[in-house]
Amino acid sequence: MKRRHFLQLGLGLSTSMLGGISKFSFAANDSEKAKIQQLGPFIVVFLRGGADGLAILSPLDDANFQAARPPEMRFTPDKAGGASLNILPMNLNGTNLYWHPAAEPLAKLYTQRRLIAWPAVGLKDETRSHFEAQEMIERGVSSLQSLPDSFGWMARQVYLNQGGTQNSPNNLPLFAGNSTMPRSMQGANQVLAVRDLQNGVGFPGGPAGLRAMQALGEVDHMHPAAQQMLGAFNTLEQLNLALPKTDNKVLPYVSSGQIPYPESDPGVGLRSIARLMQAKVGLQYAWVDQLGWDTHESQPGRINNQITQLSNALLAFDEDMKAQNNTYTLVVMSEFGRRLISNRSNGTDHGHGSLALVMGSQVVGGKVMGTWPGLETVKLDRGVDLAVTTEYLDVLKQAQLWRNG
Repeated sequence: MKRRHFLQLGLGLSTSMLGGISKFSFAANDSEKAKIQQLGPFIVVFLRGGADGLAILSPLDDANFQAARPPEMRFTPDKAGGASLNILPMNLNGTNLYWHPAAEPLAKLYTQRRLIAWPAVGLKDETRSHFEAQEMIERGVSSLQSLPDSFGWMARQVYLNQGGTQNSPNNLPLFAGNSTMPRSMQGANQVLAVRDLQNGVGFPGGPAGLRAMQALGEVDHMHPAAQQMLGAFNTLEQLNLALPKTDNKVLPYVSSGQIPYPESDPGVGLRSIARLMQAKVGLQYAWVDQLGWDTHESQPGRINNQITQLSNALLAFDEDMKAQNNTYTLVVMSEFGRRLISNRSNGTDHGHGSLALVMGSQVVGGKVMGTWPGLETVKLDRGVDLAVTTEYLDVLKQAQLWRNG
């Protein structure tokens, strides 16, 4: 392989499979391991596309909600939260809120005091643009007009926690259970983005291809791009060595809980996070996307599937963590919600306020937080959308406080 081909392949990997990974080892000292183990990772499951919080947790008794959505876009109280659980509605400021029937696992986590529901969460900014809203949330800001730095907020947290340097060689602080690196980790040089670690980290051409690329990197070791890629290739090898294996084959991860991880997002990404936690690589922050929440049309069937996959994944992850006595903190959020009134395509258009969920070993669940703004026209944002009464940053800050004890 010619040198220029090596550099082209290496740069392609760094922006996709490797997601900006740099050199690190998995040999954290005992005090670092103890601190990381005590806190557990802070995880965000991001519902990308604008999740309809009003469909996940519905004010079924509200006459305004009933008038805004046809019968096929809402459910009856006797179906709420999975009929078998007989769960009473949550009450927030005098309004009853009911779990979607497909959210039975969420209702179960709620009744087990493992999960907090937080309605009317979002950006104070009025944007309904996916790009702008996602950029703000992943950068950890309230506006794009004055950015504090070039970091994503998770990268910024790691940078500040390490006293102004990102070059701690002792752990893998950032991981995305996605095929690409999220903007929340922008600026980090110790980050891995791989959706599925069930068989370890794959490499084009297998082990032989990896060794060939490492050899080429050694030959071109003075070139900056070659140095970066060599560090990345060596790291892939280190990670695979850290995973349990037999006959040189990485063993599939097996959950310690009773419920298996769904073979869909966000279940696959959460399983990869669980695998890294088991390997004790010093994980501090993690991010997993669930795509498909931009439900402009045919929402009833689509959102039923989305909620099912999300709910089962969260319950599987929590059961796995409980069985292993692992600590973690997890926040579910979206860039914005959907419009109160459905459109002519049995869908909903871009709105404002949505729903956040917080769960974890340090979280005392079984409650609903925030302020319900009401659905009367005068109380709606722009007269059409659920208003935001809690900014997303406040949810993240509160979750961080619970994580830190």
